[in-house]
Amino acid sequence: LLLGFVSLGIGAFAQTYCTPQYTYGCDDGDQIDSFEIPSASFSHLNTGCSTNAYGDYTTQTISMNAGLNYPFSVTHNYGSQNIRIWIDFNNDGNFDDSAPELVASASSSNINGSDITNGAIILPATATTGVHRMRVGDRYSSQPIPCNADGYGEVHDYMVNIGAAPSCLAPSNVTVNGVTSNSATISWVASPSTVGVGYEYYVSTSNTAPTTTTNATGTAGPSAVSVTLPSNLAAATNYYVWVRAACSATDKSQWSIGATFTTACATIVPTYTNDFATFPPTCWEQLSGGSPTGTPPTGTYGYWYEDGFLGSGSTGSAVIELFTNDTKGWLKTVPFNLSAGGYRVKFDYGITEYNGTASSAMGSDDVIQFVVSSDGGNTWTVLQTWTAANAPSNTSTQFSLNLSYTGANTVFAFYGSDGAVNDPEDYEFFIDNFTVEPVPSLSTSDVSGAKNNIKAYPNPFTDVL
Repeated sequence: LLLGFVSLGIGAFAQTYCTPQYTYGCDDGDQIDSFEIPSASFSHLNTGCSTNAYGDYTTQTISMNAGLNYPFSVTHNYGSQNIRIWIDFNNDGNFDDSAPELVASASSSNINGSDITNGAIILPATATTGVHRMRVGDRYSSQPIPCNADGYGEVHDYMVNIGAAPSCLAPSNVTVNGVTSNSATISWVASPSTVGVGYEYYVSTSNTAPTTTTNATGTAGPSAVSVTLPSNLAAATNYYVWVRAACSATDKSQWSIGATFTTACATIVPTYTNDFATFPPTCWEQLSGGSPTGTPPTGTYGYWYEDGFLGSGSTGSAVIELFTNDTKGWLKTVPFNLSAGGYRVKFDYGITEYNGTASSAMGSDDVIQFVVSSDGGNTWTVLQTWTAANAPSNTSTQFSLNLSYTGANTVFAFYGSDGAVNDPEDYEFFIDNFTVEPVPSLSTSDVSGAKNNIKAYPNPFTDVL
């Protein structure tokens, strides 16, 4: 047995592997600058661009176990990168570009200003133990292949020592469905091990993976493959979830590869105020095309943006520029439950010339409308229209309207259209301090302050009142 293991290890070293030949290499930042596998205690940092875009680091051996998942990260110096990782489990000198030798595939994203690929190496429980060669391939814009010959990118080779699979393996393919504003259903593929106690799940608003000592959020029975979370999640919030098997009271699997979901927006019972301190506002939606009285919106292009109200500063209000023909942009609010009745809507608005503070006329067929829908946005009613005939000024004006709507799914929207005529006017329409609130009632002092005076003419008055 020992001789077989030694032969297997020697085979991994003795094979001749292809050397990738990138057309443009990694000098422009398309590189594996740092490669880390935290749960395998492996960190290879700040290596930069290797000569000829190939780094032979087979003097470094990474220890991992079959049947386990190993989150990894790769730091690049340019965006739109793709990572694939292969392990030559049969030590034949070739990396098969499919499972089981393709053990990871992921793409980069910009995280706090850095281009990073986060993924997971998934080792099959049947992986051959012993020493094997592992290849990490990076390529800009396209997926790398084991013997890459095109594009920008870089390859690193390492050695891995695969140990036996643990007795209790994690569930796989964790998914989330049935997401509402306060709950969701988690599903998974059962562990291939004998699960005697059940499953544990961990839910968090942080993407930091749980450890072996992390307390579970909840549990499920040994035959369960799904669980519905308690209805206590926050609306419009990103959540992360992991699942592990409890094969016995003392033998638990590692946590699964995590899944993420975002809870739906909750319907709001006013009072509600949005001062546009952040943009886009939480649970507001941008749409494009169509019109409130005609064809529904046809796209999701964002014509609205953030700027200082009426040209003062650079943040704090929502703005649309109307200059380009056929611009049709919607800014749709969160849904409101107005069932109680007695509400009003108000907001500040105005127009200035584009990128300035001076007043501006509107184009001949330009239209700005404030609209409402009592069915969540399927049909719309126009509450206010501005055109060239009643264009707003560059002075802040408050719109206020007592609402007769009592729908449980009421949505408002601002709609701006530049029309088809090529007018010279180039201007911005601003909104700020959008509020839905109960209509204020008169206080006792307000009522008592009114005098019941009657004045009759002519004086003296001789008839009977």
